[in-house]
Amino acid sequence: MSSKGKIKFYKRLDVRMALWYTVTFLTMIILIFGFLDYRFRRNLLKGIDRMLVDETKEIINVILENPETLNDELREYEKVASNRKYFPIAFRLLDQNERDFFSSLTLPGLVFPKVFPDHNRYRKPVHTTLSVLQGESPFRICTHFYRENGELKYIVQIATYLLPMERTIENFREHLLTAFFLAFIFGSIGGWFLSRKSLRPIDKITETTKRITASNLSERLALQGSNDDLDRLAMTINQMMERLEESFQKLTRFTADAAHELRTPLAALKGETEVFLSRKRSSEEYQEALANNLERLDFLTKLVNDLLILSQADEGKASLKIENLNFSELLKELYEAFNVVAMQKKISFTFSALEEVLINGDRIKLKQLFSNLIDNAIKYTPDGGNIGLTVQPGKCQATVVIKDTGIGIPTNDLHHIFDRFYRVDTSRSRLSGGVGLGLSICQWIVKAHQGTIDVKSTPQQGTTFTVILPATLS
Repeated sequence: MSSKGKIKFYKRLDVRMALWYTVTFLTMIILIFGFLDYRFRRNLLKGIDRMLVDETKEIINVILENPETLNDELREYEKVASNRKYFPIAFRLLDQNERDFFSSLTLPGLVFPKVFPDHNRYRKPVHTTLSVLQGESPFRICTHFYRENGELKYIVQIATYLLPMERTIENFREHLLTAFFLAFIFGSIGGWFLSRKSLRPIDKITETTKRITASNLSERLALQGSNDDLDRLAMTINQMMERLEESFQKLTRFTADAAHELRTPLAALKGETEVFLSRKRSSEEYQEALANNLERLDFLTKLVNDLLILSQADEGKASLKIENLNFSELLKELYEAFNVVAMQKKISFTFSALEEVLINGDRIKLKQLFSNLIDNAIKYTPDGGNIGLTVQPGKCQATVVIKDTGIGIPTNDLHHIFDRFYRVDTSRSRLSGGVGLGLSICQWIVKAHQGTIDVKSTPQQGTTFTVILPATLS
């Protein structure tokens, strides 16, 4: 069963997206249709009101042009207006005292309402809707106040059925309802189609990531080229896979190198022990064998301790015991200790510290850092060479420069010397007792103290290590 089949239907992302698309689309349709219905009704009502106003003006013209035969003219006008197919009208004429001057009774059920008691404040025609019994058509009434010389002279009330308008609106709403159901159907289908199309790249991402295992970390997600959110997601996953692949390769290489470095001394230790146990030996031979074994065990102990330090550093479990240190004094102690070794190789080892420098750091870790760097400088500097250890105080930092005139490091190897188990010359490093972890530990110690370490080297001319650490004011 597919992964989608395992997920409940209503919890599937494509179903929820389709539902949201449909709900959003229908909400917009309802709002639009509601607005259209409101505007349609308003425009129809405004059209009727304009028609009633025009009719009141016609009646006023009849009054003004035919004052002698007014009743006859109004009856004639009534016959014409009441026989219209659409919007027949009825009207009545009141004098300034609100007494009936003429009343038309051509619209059954119509009873004109009383004129507003404060009619004197109305300067424009007033439109009202007169409701009637249920099932019968309401009336739209226009009340017009005719004035001469600022004085009220006539009040004209004219009315018409709203039934044609109501039927038009009802027909319009039926069309809207049909359109709504069609919009619902096509909106649902469109929402489902859009959700599936939008999620299709995610399906591809899911299928590709399922195929990726430790054996094929080099596989990458295909980009659509649209530079949209899904493309950026695929790029982010690809970048994550690159980091994972790099970390996995480093871990694999680290494991293989560690196994190799452990296997060699263990094999030698086992082989020499078997040889010495193959026959009876003298006490001097046993003592020599134990001394050799002890030397190899010291090498294995150092290797295991270095691996443990790096492992704890990777897991973030390695901690520093920070204290205020006289940095110049610490380096002077190391200089005095290593100068004895340098003198045995007839190497000129100099130390320079112009003033006292104080830093906050871990004494043991800093000794390990500079012991490794000085020890390397002595190992790879030929007899009669020079080594300089200089402390340069600066603004809120201390710079330590270790410069030698040794064999140097090839340019191609400079970028790798801090990698674990990396050795520039494997045979020479093995003879000197190194396994390629010392500089990795140095780099970690420097970073743990928020410092930097840099190296410059020229083959057969020498190497310079520069370490910069934060310092405190003395």
